[in-house]
Amino acid sequence: MVPQRLRYAAEFLGRIWWLLTAFGLLYLVAAVGFFLLDGQRYSLFNSFYWAIVTVGTVGYGDIVPTTLGAKLLTMLVIATQIFLLGYLISVLSSEGASESQRRALGLLGTDFKGHVVVLGYGPIAQAAVRELLVQEQRVAVVVERPEDVPNLRQLAGADRLYATFGDPVAPEILKRTNVAGAHSVIAATEDDGQNMIGALNVRSLAPAVRIVVAVHRPELRDTLRSAGVTYVASPADTGGRLCASAAFEPDVANAIEDMLSAEFRADIQEFVLRPSTPVSSQTFGEAEALIRHATGCILIGLAHAGPTGEYETVIAPPPSRRLAPGDAILVVGALDASKQFRLWFGEEQGR
Repeated sequence: MVPQRLRYAAEFLGRIWWLLTAFGLLYLVAAVGFFLLDGQRYSLFNSFYWAIVTVGTVGYGDIVPTTLGAKLLTMLVIATQIFLLGYLISVLSSEGASESQRRALGLLGTDFKGHVVVLGYGPIAQAAVRELLVQEQRVAVVVERPEDVPNLRQLAGADRLYATFGDPVAPEILKRTNVAGAHSVIAATEDDGQNMIGALNVRSLAPAVRIVVAVHRPELRDTLRSAGVTYVASPADTGGRLCASAAFEPDVANAIEDMLSAEFRADIQEFVLRPSTPVSSQTFGEAEALIRHATGCILIGLAHAGPTGEYETVIAPPPSRRLAPGDAILVVGALDASKQFRLWFGEEQGR
């Protein structure tokens, strides 16, 4: 993808090319006209020199017109130069203000790579963005109202958060977020149909990206999975389960909520095993004891690639289950312990 500044420079030159051409023609006409009208007293090179000095309003006086025609040409060149220069200044001022406004609204696009794109900014998307920022992820967000962009920018600096507005599922808006270079996309608008269209457009632009869709109607889960969506979240189902749990085991519900968010006292995280990581080939029981002793975190499960390549999650597998590079382990711990685990493990979280 072309860097953001180069894209803007190319667009800007495309808008003022005719003005630059006019300046070039002015230099050419002035030089050739002076050469012919002043009786060819000066060489063509010196005539170009005179044109540049005159149009540039320097006026050294070492080369001056002597004939009436050359003097009339000089007056015309100076008048034309003043008009063109004034117009150029007004264009530059206008473009500067326009560029500042477009940048503020995110219309110039982003150069983020390995980031997460969030489509929409309803309650689900807002919670997702906050959690991603807490997890130190870079995030590109598409909102539908321009007035939401300044408020969103207050959550993090430009090096971690990019915000723009427009139709969250339109291909040109998706390209603005550099969806092709993203790690994952979360479609979380308030309309299930829009989320489905967004998933299809994302898949066509970025075949390898991970797509997560939040739906209000759980019956759409199978349809979305068949369309290439990696994970389908149903907030209604999840909220219902938490409510049911809170009705007779409230502390379990509180613990689940705390572990799902890094803003609270504990966090549950996922790490992929590499050949060089400390627990790349131990049994689950051995890894559990080692992790607990070294970091204070608790190993609660693993995920491994099934026959189709999709990862299958296993909570509390048998202690004899052997780990292997490529598996992902699920670790829960207090925030300090989780930081200690990342240092000890030597890899960033996420898959």
